[in-house]
Amino acid sequence: MARAIVTGGAGFIGHHLVNLLISEGHKVEVWDNLSTGKLENLPSHTNCTFRKIDLTIDVLPDTNADWVFHLAAPVSVQESLENPQKYEQGCFMATKRMLDWSVKHGVTDFTLASTAAAYGDREDVPFIEDSELKPMSPYAEWKLNAEHLVKNYNARFGMRTSALRFFNVFGEGQHDSGSYAPAVALFLKQFEAFQPITVTGDGQQTRDYIYVKDICNALYGTMKHPWGSFRVMNVGTGEETSILDIAEAFGGEIKFIAPRVEPKRSCASIKEVQKELSWSATKSILTWIKEVK
Repeated sequence: MARAIVTGGAGFIGHHLVNLLISEGHKVEVWDNLSTGKLENLPSHTNCTFRKIDLTIDVLPDTNADWVFHLAAPVSVQESLENPQKYEQGCFMATKRMLDWSVKHGVTDFTLASTAAAYGDREDVPFIEDSELKPMSPYAEWKLNAEHLVKNYNARFGMRTSALRFFNVFGEGQHDSGSYAPAVALFLKQFEAFQPITVTGDGQQTRDYIYVKDICNALYGTMKHPWGSFRVMNVGTGEETSILDIAEAFGGEIKFIAPRVEPKRSCASIKEVQKELSWSATKSILTWIKEVK
């Protein structure tokens, strides 16, 4: 049994990870400020405890852990353009505080949830981890800076560290309200309410959609397959799906709305994560839509 901290563990990806870790027999402590996460997401289990913590300002607990999964961060590209300071604090400074805490409290393995937004707007898909990075937003820039921190702490302190660049995550429990709601969750909400599905621009922009439980298996895999040096890995399916294809999979009326500044294409090269973690994706976005309709 390992002792794991999951920051952001009451959130969308976090609570799925917590359930996985508990099912595998580990003891989990969730640190979350509940700005988007919900207590009811967490299981009532003796191996799951919760602390309400804001990683940017609160004093961190004097406890020990073996593993840290650092998922807590604001995650909206659009919001980061409007409030960049929030993203410097939430994506970068919170990561530094967690790394400092981890060094002090005996953590052996630290995994950062990073983002495919680091690649920016480029046509040479699939994106390879060591290709040129062109972040287009404060969110992407500060996540990339957090990756550099995680790499640095591996070199300085010998703590095993990984960064997983998530592509477009979908699945059960994703938030679907507010102006920053992700497309798939918003489309599902519109479909269930018999409303038109709102597609930005012409809908031909592509994304690599990855199922939330596959993301969690990759996160857990960084602990099951430890590696001495820092490693960064994409987590996606290696397949492009257009926004219009997703909207049409739900069915019903489609309403095209004004385009926004965003990458035209996104797709992961997944050779590294397959090799390093013996991992593969299990569910496609179009299959999942058929199941939930």
